[in-house]
Order: sequence, then C-alpha cells, then structure tokens
Amino acid sequence: MRIRALTTIRMISIAMDFDEVVKRRKMIREYDSDRQQIPDDLITKLIKNAHTAPSAGHTQVQEFIIVKDASIKRKLRKAAVNQEYVERAPVLIVVCSNTSRSVGRYGSRGREFYSIIDGAFASMLILLSAVNEGLGACFVGAFQDNKVSEILELPKDVRPIGIICIGYPADSLL
Repeated sequence: MRIRALTTIRMISIAMDFDEVVKRRKMIREYDSDRQQIPDDLITKLIKNAHTAPSAGHTQVQEFIIVKDASIKRKLRKAAVNQEYVERAPVLIVVCSNTSRSVGRYGSRGREFYSIIDGAFASMLILLSAVNEGLGACFVGAFQDNKVSEILELPKDVRPIGIICIGYPADSLL
C-alpha cells in the first residue's frame, strides 16, 4: 500500500526500544492545549502501522475514521457516556470492523468474535505506535454502538470497535 504524504512537515522519528514503548504505554486523557495540531503524516503512520495487524484468515476487516471536527467530537462524547476527553482530544481515530469481510468466511463467529479481535489488534498497534511517536492515546470502549454508527454514518456491516483519543500529553503526564 502506498501512502501519500499529506503535509510538507518532515518528522524526525526517534524510535524507542520496544520494551520501553510497552512500559510507557498508558491511557493518556489530558492533552497539551498548546500543541493541538498533529501532523497528518504522523496520523497516517499510525494508521499504516495498524494495517499491519493480524486478521483472521487475512480478511483485513479493520477500517479507520479520523475525526478532527469539533461538532462530531462533541456528538461522539455524548455517545461515549459523556467522557469529556473524547471531545478534548485533538484527534480521534475510530476503529471499526467491516464484518462483511469475515462473516462470509467464518459465519456468525466471524461477525461476533474474529472481527472484534481483529479491531482490537489494530487498536493496540495504534496505541503502541502513538507512544513511540511521543503522542498520548486513550482507548475508549464505553459507547453506544448504534449512536456512534449513526453519527459517523457507518454502513450496516461496519461496526465501531473503539474510539482512540490522540494528542500530545499534558506536561504533567510526562
């Protein structure tokens, strides 16, 4: 897959040791208000890494919706049992699973189990990649599926798995 750079900003990546990335990974719910802009090429890198996640039968059910719009974040906050950091995060990545890709191969187990696990694998890669890039991230799993689907106008077979809040961590969390 070829990813086109969405910005001219060159990112210098200082990759951490994997054990260090795992050790530093934690849920970050407070973000630096002075650093609200996350370069598009950095978001693209997170998504590109998530696309390498394993999937049952290589069905590749993972789909990602990037949300920056304040009004959509406000609606998603309400759907996510009013968790305020959903609205405050500079960027949301909504991880979805297109269950039509796994149900054909695995039936109801593909829809009810494999597609969820595959979305979870992709989510973990986003969370770990965020740490490696100096970003803070928080996985939100408490939300009303039908409301999130309605807000994002998801097709019937596309199921939201989680909302990942992304931003630069507040200084107090470093």
